[in-house]
Amino acid sequence: MNRFTSRTGLFAAVTVLAVASLAGIAIASGGVNTGGGGGGKKGGKGAAFPVSGKHTYGDGLGAGRGHEGQDILAGCRKPIVAAKPGRVRYIDYQASGAGNYAVIKGKKFDYVYMHMIHKPSVKKGERVKAGEKIGRVGSTGRSTACHLHFEMWRKPGWYRGGRIVNPKPFLKRWDRR
Repeated sequence: MNRFTSRTGLFAAVTVLAVASLAGIAIASGGVNTGGGGGGKKGGKGAAFPVSGKHTYGDGLGAGRGHEGQDILAGCRKPIVAAKPGRVRYIDYQASGAGNYAVIKGKKFDYVYMHMIHKPSVKKGERVKAGEKIGRVGSTGRSTACHLHFEMWRKPGWYRGGRIVNPKPFLKRWDRR
């Protein structure tokens, strides 16, 4: 084996390792789309998938620890849009849980968007349309990776005596459009 063959073999090994590492990072960060991929597109009847861009589904309702929504893993800073039209009910920050979050009161449900990278770009009392940008994906509060934690609550709403609804069937439908 000469010096050239030895260097070529080493270069090939390093290249394979680098590609494998990048693929692992993409998967871990939600950069691989296992959903419909539309993200943020209007979904008919005034609905839109709440994350623009590539995404995958993480923990869902329950998840062994009282998890009350569906995690949508996506790259940090990807736009978050209103899933349905409504009025912004709450904008706040909770260090021990939700991080930067918004609650939007719709006709049938309250829609809750958590772990945004910054304070949401909408204001309390503001009306929003389905597909309108409300913030960006982040990892604030009690979170270990960039994602949107999305919840849906029946009337009278989020922590107002309403009941949690499994958002995954709705998300899957909006994701296909």
